[in-house]
Amino acid sequence: MRALILALALAACSTGAPEEPPPPQLPQRAGVDPLLAARAEGIEFRAVGNGFVLDIYRQERIRLTRTASGEEIFFPKQAPLYPRWRGSIYEVENERHQLRVEIREYRPCERPDSALFTTSVIVVLDGEEMLACGRAL
Repeated sequence: MRALILALALAACSTGAPEEPPPPQLPQRAGVDPLLAARAEGIEFRAVGNGFVLDIYRQERIRLTRTASGEEIFFPKQAPLYPRWRGSIYEVENERHQLRVEIREYRPCERPDSALFTTSVIVVLDGEEMLACGRAL
């Protein structure tokens, strides 16, 4: 009887439980939440304004997307300037456009979506000034 129980116990241990798949990585989960998706894409700061979205990536680039047309304009990312007021300034250009971004931390944003995007941002594209609300991701 003991031999039978021992044989059954050894047989159960040798088959083992089925392996559980590994937990999904962030880019696989990212489709649920837009902020998670932006972090997975490598975006460190996002600003939303009337008719545009500005994304500053952790490395190498800045993207300005015009929401009406879906046009994406890419700029090389350079080290920001740090003004006297708390924030940062990016002055970049590509072969067709010039862009200046002023991120003004601790300055309240005056837009309806200010609950999520609390930082005031001034974007100047080819001399046209646009206001936005932004946040670090």
